[in-house]
Amino acid sequence: MKNLRFFDKKFDSLTIEKIIDITNTKPHKECDLNSKIFDIKTLESATQNDISFLNSGQYLEKFSNSNAGFCFIDEKNIAKIPPTMIGLISKNPYFSYAQIVSEFYQQKKPDFLSKNLIHSSVKIGKNVEIAPNVFIGKNVEIGDNSIIGPNCSILDGVVIGTNCIINSNVVITCAIIGNNCEIFNGAKIGQDGFGFVHNSGKNHKIIQIGIVEIGNNVEIGANSCVDRGALENTIIHDEVKIDNLCQIAHNVEIGYGTVIAGSTAIAGSCKIGKYVQIGGNCSIGGHLKIGDGVKIAGMSGVMRDVESMAIMAGIPVLPIKKWHRINALLNKMVSKNN
Repeated sequence: MKNLRFFDKKFDSLTIEKIIDITNTKPHKECDLNSKIFDIKTLESATQNDISFLNSGQYLEKFSNSNAGFCFIDEKNIAKIPPTMIGLISKNPYFSYAQIVSEFYQQKKPDFLSKNLIHSSVKIGKNVEIAPNVFIGKNVEIGDNSIIGPNCSILDGVVIGTNCIINSNVVITCAIIGNNCEIFNGAKIGQDGFGFVHNSGKNHKIIQIGIVEIGNNVEIGANSCVDRGALENTIIHDEVKIDNLCQIAHNVEIGYGTVIAGSTAIAGSCKIGKYVQIGGNCSIGGHLKIGDGVKIAGMSGVMRDVESMAIMAGIPVLPIKKWHRINALLNKMVSKNN
């Protein structure tokens, strides 16, 4: 899951004793303190050699089915720990996760000191055009017939497929991009997601160790931002079209053929299905599921899951026919009062 093109793993493993010492936690039952943990992962992807965390009742079902050997958890959920798992009791499981992920990983530091703007390790395909004043970092790969516009920064490890157009002033980091994609002027791909955890009166930064995966035939509009994932990846599937000034937060997944109009913001870990149509200036809350074929009218606010093929509008969103009826009634009430 972790892409070592972009991140260094500082330790191959940590003992439970070391993790307990770092996080000031305690196991919910007796365990071997010399047990080794090789990674920190989500509840869904963790194995017996990994540690995970539970910080919301929203994930109790995933928690009960998790294969994680260890998990940060608060005292109120001790009774729900699966028999194959050791709970590490924490006052703030999310903060404990942040401590351990930064203990395991760090982002590779780009080399900005070289006199050459294009690093010697870069692999450039046939017929690639690179405009003036472009920075391309270590181990970048650019496919045949692609174009990199003026003043772009393509940071270490990025992969860009064939026949891509990266327009001027684009910044790409921690990303793998497919074929036949176009990234318009000023877009930013792969920067940190907005990840902080509050503990003891202070907001602590959480290192984001996912990447951005972009499929084939994708367009991302001018000045739009696509954040990289926290643990899992931010994924934009084939044929997605994103307009200007959109914000795609960490761990969002956007399904095949979806189109998103300008100034829309999608919060973290939202899963959007195939062939969804999202109007301009919409806001979609975090951790929501938007089904296949959904249509969301412009300037709507989505605060709950939306079933496939629904047509929604309003703040908060309602089925569009119901929304129109409510507006008609409101107009009648206002007319009577006037």
